[in-house]
Amino acid sequence: MVRTSVLVFMGFLAFATLDASAAPPEAAAAKSVAEASKRLESARAALTTAVQRIQKDPPSNADLDAALAAVEALKSALDAGASFETADLDYARAVLAARKELRTQREYVEGRRAKVHIFDSRRRMDEALATLNERMAKFSGKEPGPKEMDDARASVDALKKLADESRPLTKQDEKFAAYISEVDATLARHQKAIDDRWLAQSAQKQRGLLDDSRKALAAAVAELGKAWSDEKFSATDKAITALQKQLDEGKPLEERDRAYRGDADKARAEVTQARRKMEESVAQAGVSRVKAEMGPAQEELATAAKALRARKPTPEQFAEAKTAAFVVRKLVEKYEPQAAASQPIAQYLTEVKNTLTEVEVSLEVRGLDTARADFTQALRNLERRSVTPEQFEEANTAMVILQKTLETAHTKNPAVSPSAAEARQLLKDGKATIERRRYEVDLQQQRAKVDEARKNATALVAGIQKEKPSDAQIQEAEKAIQQIGVVLEAGVAFVKKDRDYALYAKESKERMAELTDRVNRRKIVLAAADARVQLSERLATAKEKLEAAKPATSTDGDIDAASKVVDELMQMFETRAELERQDAGYASYAERARNEMVKLMEALEFARQARALRKITGEALAAASATSESAASAKDLRKKKDLYANAMDKLKACQEEGARMVKENAGLAGIDVLIGGMPTRPQDVMAQCAQKAASLQEPQKKVDVQLRFEDGPRKAYTLAKSLLSKGSKNEALEQYNGCVAEGRILQNQYPDFKDHKFDVSGTSMSVLELIQVCVKERKPLQAAR
Repeated sequence: MVRTSVLVFMGFLAFATLDASAAPPEAAAAKSVAEASKRLESARAALTTAVQRIQKDPPSNADLDAALAAVEALKSALDAGASFETADLDYARAVLAARKELRTQREYVEGRRAKVHIFDSRRRMDEALATLNERMAKFSGKEPGPKEMDDARASVDALKKLADESRPLTKQDEKFAAYISEVDATLARHQKAIDDRWLAQSAQKQRGLLDDSRKALAAAVAELGKAWSDEKFSATDKAITALQKQLDEGKPLEERDRAYRGDADKARAEVTQARRKMEESVAQAGVSRVKAEMGPAQEELATAAKALRARKPTPEQFAEAKTAAFVVRKLVEKYEPQAAASQPIAQYLTEVKNTLTEVEVSLEVRGLDTARADFTQALRNLERRSVTPEQFEEANTAMVILQKTLETAHTKNPAVSPSAAEARQLLKDGKATIERRRYEVDLQQQRAKVDEARKNATALVAGIQKEKPSDAQIQEAEKAIQQIGVVLEAGVAFVKKDRDYALYAKESKERMAELTDRVNRRKIVLAAADARVQLSERLATAKEKLEAAKPATSTDGDIDAASKVVDELMQMFETRAELERQDAGYASYAERARNEMVKLMEALEFARQARALRKITGEALAAASATSESAASAKDLRKKKDLYANAMDKLKACQEEGARMVKENAGLAGIDVLIGGMPTRPQDVMAQCAQKAASLQEPQKKVDVQLRFEDGPRKAYTLAKSLLSKGSKNEALEQYNGCVAEGRILQNQYPDFKDHKFDVSGTSMSVLELIQVCVKERKPLQAAR
C-alpha cells in the first residue's frame, strides 16, 4: 500500500513554463571593460541575493523564478563581455570566478526548484490517492450503485492524470520515481477491481434480460404450435427479433464470462429451432388461407384493372381502383413474412403483385396527367395581361404537386416513363415560364410605382410654385421627391437586367434633380421675400428706437433698446449672407438696407455719446447739488467731509470730462441737457458745475479744519487731561507735546482760521489759545522730569 504523502501539479507547471520562457534575450555586447566589469559585478550581487532568498523553507515560487532569472542574467553578462577576457587580466580573473559561481549556483537553484516541485507534486498526489482509497472502500463494502462506480472511476482517472503529468520529475529523484511506481501499481489494482465488479454486474443483468427473451420466445413458439394465426406468427417473429437483439448486445461479454457464453449459445440454438418451427407452421397452413383472405380484394383489383383499360375511365372508376390497390398492397405487406417461408404463398403473391402493379401504374399515369393538366392551366393564366399574386401562388402550388407526384411515380416502368418524361419537361419549361412572367410583372409594377412617385412629386412641386406655400407643403414636396429615389432603389436589380428600364431609371433620376432644383429655387425666392419683410420691419423698429434715444429726456434703457435692435439687424445680415449670393434681388435690397444700417449705427453712436454727456454734466450737477445739501445738514463731520468730497468729484468730472467729450465731438455742443427741467447747452452746464464747485470750497475747507482740530490738538489735550488725572505724567506730557505740535501745524496750514473759536470741553477757544493752555499745563510736568 502506498503511504499517503502529498502531490501538487502547480509547481511542475511553473517549472515547465519557466524552462520554456526564462531564457533572456541575447545580451548586447559591452562597449568597454569598465562597463562589462560593472555589469558582471551587478549580476553576481543580484544572484547572491536571489540565492539567499530561496534558502528558506519553503521558498516561494516567485523567489525560485527570480533566482533562475538571476542565473540567466549572470550568464548574459558573461556573454556580453566575452571579447574583453583576453584583453584585460583583472577582468579575466573576475570572469573566471563568476563562471565558477554561475556553475555552482545554477546547480543549487535547479536542485532547489526540483525539490520544491517534487514536494508539491507528492502533496497533491497523496490528496488524490486518499480520495481514491476512500471511494474504493465504499465501492468494495457493499453492492455498488452507478454513482459509487462513477466516483471510483473518476478518482482513478484524476490520480492517473496527476501521475502522468508528474512523471518527467522522476529522472531528478529516485525516491520520487519509486513513489510513482507504487502509485501506478495502486492504480492498476483499483482499475482491475472496478472492471471486475462492472463485468459481474453487467453479465448478471444481461443474463436476466437474455432469460426473459428466451422465455418469451418459448411461449410464442408453444402458442404457434397449437393452432395457426397471423397474430401468433407475428408474435413469434417479434420474439425471435428481440432475442437476437439481446444476443447482439451481450456479444462483448461472451469473451470474458464463460457462464454467459454458454447461455448465449443455448439461446442461438433456440432461435434456429423457432425459425424452423415457423417455416413448418407456414407450410402446414398452406396458401389456401392466404387466398381466402386476399381473394375478394384481388377480385376487386382485377375488376378495377379491367375498367382502367377502357378508353375513358370515369373518375368513380379511378377512385375505386385506388381504394382496391391500397387494400391489396396492405395485404401483400402483411403476408410478405409468410411468403419468405413458403414457396406456394410466394408464387400466389407474385400473381397478385402483377395485377397490383398494373393498377398502380395506371393510377400513377392518371395522377401525372391530372397534375400536368393543372400545371398547364396555371401557366396559361400567367400569360394573361393582368396577373395577380394569387395566380402566381396557384402556379407554384401546381408545380409542387407535379414534382411530388413525379417523385412517387415508378418512372422506370415503361408505361409510366412517357408521362414522366413529359412531366419533367413541363416542370423545366414551366419553372422558366413562372420566372419569366414573375420578372415581367415585377418590372411592370416597378415602372408603375416609379410613374406614380414621379406624378405625385411633380404635382406637389407645381403646387408650391403658385401661392405662398406653407412649410408643411414644401416638406411634403421634398419627401415626394425623395420617395422617387426610394422606389428607384427598390428596383435597382432591374437596371442591370433590362436596358429600357435602366434608361428609364436614369431619366427618373434626372427628373428628381430637376424637381429638387425647382424646390430649392422656390425656397430661395420665399426666403428672400421673407428676409426683405423682416429687414424692412427691423429697420423701421431700429429707426423708432433710435428716435426715442435722441431727446434730452432719453434714458439708458432707450439707448440699450436701440442698440439691441441694431445688433439684431447686424446679426440678420450675417445669418442671411448665403441668401445674398443666391438671390440677386435680395442682395440689392440687403445692400440698401446695409447702407441705412450704417447711418443708424452712426446716429446710435451719437445718441450714446449725447446720453453719456448728459449723465456726466446735467445729472452729475443735480447729484452734486443733492449731495452738498446732504453734507450741509449732516451732523457727523466725517460723513460731511465724504459728502463734500463726492460732490466735488462729480463737479470736477462735469467740467473736465464734459469739456473732453465736446472737444472730441463738436456736434455734442449743440445738444440739450435738462437742468431743472429746462434745456441747457453743455457749455452752460459745465459753467454751472464750476460755479457750484467754487461755492462748495469754503464749507468743505471749514469741515476739514474742524475735523483736523478734533483729531489733532483737541484730542491730544483731552487725552493728556485724562492721563494726568490717573497719575500717568510721562504719558500725559507726550500728549501735551502732541497738542502743541498739532496745533501749530494746523495754525500754519489754515491761517484764515486762526481766530476761529472751537469747542474744547465746554469752553470756546481758538487754536492759539488751546496751544497756550497746553504749553502752560505741560511746564510743571517738564520741570518734574
